[in-house]
Amino acid sequence: MYLQALPASAVPADQTGCDALFDVEFDELRRRVLAGEAVWLTQGFFQLNEVYWPRTDHGDCELPVFSGRHIEDPGGGPGHTVLAPEEVARAAAFLERVSFPALWGDRTDADLRDRLAADHEELRAFYGRAAARGLSVLKHFSF
Repeated sequence: MYLQALPASAVPADQTGCDALFDVEFDELRRRVLAGEAVWLTQGFFQLNEVYWPRTDHGDCELPVFSGRHIEDPGGGPGHTVLAPEEVARAAAFLERVSFPALWGDRTDADLRDRLAADHEELRAFYGRAAARGLSVLKHFSF
């Protein structure tokens, strides 16, 4: 899962535009991540979504991972989702409010816990930066 922060006016309207945005050399994607403009979660985003959902009553738990306006892939792929700036602000507020250890609870897989805790912190920082700048977030899923 790759998340890219960008101005609302730069969000592609369709799959072709999304493909153009992400059809760059790996080094460019890496540069975006290192610059804080993007986050790349290589695995575990399904599990992270599950950690947010069942144990929270804070609202907006769906925003950080899967939620957003869907941009359909006519080729049958997962497509993309986009959060508008106000949804990005809500996602950032949610991630600031919740405690990952409290959400994790009594689960016992320490390796998974450590990886998802790091992903949570990365998302928290990313959404916080994007919200502070009034940006949208475009999500690219690769299964």
